[in-house]
Amino acid sequence: MLLIASVAALVAFGIETYIATVAYPNFARVGASEFPAFHAFHSERITFSIGPALLIAAFANAALAFDRPRGVPMWLPLAAAGAGVIVLGITAFVQVPIHSDLSARGYDAIAIARLNANEPARAVATFAQAACDVAMLAIVLRART
Repeated sequence: MLLIASVAALVAFGIETYIATVAYPNFARVGASEFPAFHAFHSERITFSIGPALLIAAFANAALAFDRPRGVPMWLPLAAAGAGVIVLGITAFVQVPIHSDLSARGYDAIAIARLNANEPARAVATFAQAACDVAMLAIVLRART
């Protein structure tokens, strides 16, 4: 379970880094007339790119909180699971509604600015989850040598 959580969290962190540094900043660079097609393309692709990784990481880390590997301090899986809750919460309750507004209304500079302003919190939480998973993996691997 730890390997699954670690891989999923690292994949999610990589995609999240792309979203925070490339995808969302580019939203403001697209013209209003091109924006609906651009946003639809982004939304269709990114959901299937990051969605599974976020869900797998969150559920695998929740499982680790209940059945942690030997030698791993309890705070690590709890922190990883908590970070997963934060990531999913920001995604579902903050970013997805903004995307829904953009899909319905088209280009909206204020909504795009909100996406970009909210993204660092999600990026930090995704990094925290991946860092906790890698730390747990290191503890387990060190104990085997």
